[in-house]
Amino acid sequence: MKFCANSIASGSDKRFLTLSLFCFLVFISACEQAPRTPTGPASVVDSPSKSEPDLVPHSETTTRQPDLARPSFQFRDATKEWNLDFMRFDDIRGQNLIQEVTGGGVAVFDYDLDGRLDLFFCQGSRLPRTKVTNEYSNELFRNIDHLQRTTEPAGLTSHGFHTGATVGDIDDDGFPDLYVTAYGKTSLWRNNGDGTFQKTDEAVVDSWSTSAILADFNDDGLLDLYVVTYVIADDDPPRICKDSRSPTGTVQCVPAFFSALDDFLFINNGRGGFTDVTRVAGITATDGKGLAAAACDINGDGNLDIVVANDGTPTFLYVGTGRNAPAEDSGPAIPTFEEKGAEFGVALTGEGRTISGMAVAHGDYDRDGWLDLFITNFYLEPNILFHNIGGSGFVDVSAQSRLGPSSRLRLSFGAEFLDVDNDGWLDLVVTAGHIEDRSWSGNEPYRMQPQLFRNDQNGKFTDVADNAGSYFRSLSLGRGLALGDLDRDGDLDVVISHREDPAVLLLNESAPGSHSVVIKPIGRIGSPRCGIGTRAIATGVTPVLLRDIAGGGSFQSASALELHFGFGDRPQLDELEFTWPDGHIDRWSSVTAGYYIAVQGRGLFPITSESVPR
Repeated sequence: MKFCANSIASGSDKRFLTLSLFCFLVFISACEQAPRTPTGPASVVDSPSKSEPDLVPHSETTTRQPDLARPSFQFRDATKEWNLDFMRFDDIRGQNLIQEVTGGGVAVFDYDLDGRLDLFFCQGSRLPRTKVTNEYSNELFRNIDHLQRTTEPAGLTSHGFHTGATVGDIDDDGFPDLYVTAYGKTSLWRNNGDGTFQKTDEAVVDSWSTSAILADFNDDGLLDLYVVTYVIADDDPPRICKDSRSPTGTVQCVPAFFSALDDFLFINNGRGGFTDVTRVAGITATDGKGLAAAACDINGDGNLDIVVANDGTPTFLYVGTGRNAPAEDSGPAIPTFEEKGAEFGVALTGEGRTISGMAVAHGDYDRDGWLDLFITNFYLEPNILFHNIGGSGFVDVSAQSRLGPSSRLRLSFGAEFLDVDNDGWLDLVVTAGHIEDRSWSGNEPYRMQPQLFRNDQNGKFTDVADNAGSYFRSLSLGRGLALGDLDRDGDLDVVISHREDPAVLLLNESAPGSHSVVIKPIGRIGSPRCGIGTRAIATGVTPVLLRDIAGGGSFQSASALELHFGFGDRPQLDELEFTWPDGHIDRWSSVTAGYYIAVQGRGLFPITSESVPR
């Protein structure tokens, strides 16, 4: 707790109160293992184990007409105001190498536990990798009253061709750790708890990894690791595809020209390391060419499932069986999965086509109590919205929802569901930009307009980007995208990384008078400390209001590990029901707008807006 102590000692009285409470809660969650009688302001109810029936019953969706009087969506570009200064280097030399087109991701997380969300960006390097220099590094920005580059003092300086990042507390010490994917060797950075990180040699994948997931797959309370890989592509010499029509004489080689790599599953051994259990666990599907993945409970059975978006090959859906394979040498339990993408209807589009899957977003967009999926796609191909049918499968509703037709003239990358205006309905934000400049062909744009979709509460979405602020009217090469309430005003902000352009920070100013709660979960007993895998329902609300914290998501990026509930002009949420990853249930009543820390089995602790550091 050294860093917390230093932060408190240097703050004002109000900051002292907030950080004291925050650090105290983290401290008790780290030290106590046995459940205790709740001392917080809310009641706690013990629950059956995870093997009990699903706690989120399917119900018919209540159809509502769009409220045309709702405030317009507005995002303010605060990049310069907040001193965000990051631009990815991809060593673009006019050869259109496949390595340079995907760009990098961004992670939003509170690495120093001061109550404010910080930013981490994945940096590229010179190619081939044998030519890597010290010119470019991944970058960490600490959130104070603006963003301050703290890469070097945090010990995170790293040179290489990095692609994505994921965040989670792998050693359950209360401080979030960082796993970075790469074209080359991945890296795991342990948070020392004093504002610095230490690189380890655990769970190294040396190929081309893109996205990654941290989640507890074997229900032992420790985070495991799923690593998504792409294709086998040399860089010395690289494969170059020629086209005399192109000004450079080259075009990007399509993924079909390259062989796929296999993904990896590592289990946390509880001793500071990881064990590769990929094959034993059933992660055996081939020809994946993965770019993104998310871990969430698709069928409501209490087990985490894994969705992998593949580029031009069928989408994988690894369904958790709830059964463990025999462990070797008294090691940790090995979870097992069955690949059921085709059976559940997500392997292909409704028209039977493969998806050039870039990103995976998940959320209950129609509020029927089941998690739906959204996968971004290539230029002239529609993005795909898969509607969850009671946990038994999915149906492609891209056309009916209007998300498909409106995306055909985009090449979409990062995407996330979010409640922009705090009305309780999940909207959608999507980045876009081509993989190469094909303007010479006469009909393909290079930079593209991002998309921002308002949920019309009737199964349909409307693109409102044109009226949502200057950034959404601009053209860019959008790649990674992550969410978090960076200015702590009760709504979700957006951070986007680009190819060939600086990253941007977009502050949400859509509904200043609306109400919401933002909750940071802290697991205890058999749940991961950082709360990945937690599901929460606002009971008594019609239709059902469900949120969860998944592992992974978007494209090579990681959103804040917090739960956001918007509830418009309602005075409060009558009851919140938390189902923690180990199956324990907490219920808290009369939850008013504000910020909270939820400690499993202990209570829901409010933090007043006046005491949040700024």
